[in-house]
Amino acid sequence: MEYLNTGAHVASGSFTTLLTAGASTKLLIKTIHATNVTSSDANLDITWTDNSAGQTYYLGKTIVIPQASAFQALDGTFTLDNSDTLQATTSISGSIDISISYMEISNTEG
Repeated sequence: MEYLNTGAHVASGSFTTLLTAGASTKLLIKTIHATNVTSSDANLDITWTDNSAGQTYYLGKTIVIPQASAFQALDGTFTLDNSDTLQATTSISGSIDISISYMEISNTEG
């Protein structure tokens, strides 16, 4: 097994899906880095949806990321179970770039 990386430009007004676990896989998220690429402060909301319970929860709400700076949104491992999703939205469209390091494991492995 190895860590994979993905990235996204976060939109405002609606949530951008960052990661979705497959129906027979889990995602072990190692890090989430959020970088403000604009010259204005921006707010960031990060949520995850527990597909089995049909509920959405905030990992962070209205996190202020100052202009031209970065924020480590996750410190430690977070697991997305089967079909769970990770989403984000920002106050200024195109202001936040997200980079995620994660590992995918099948249900038989973990």
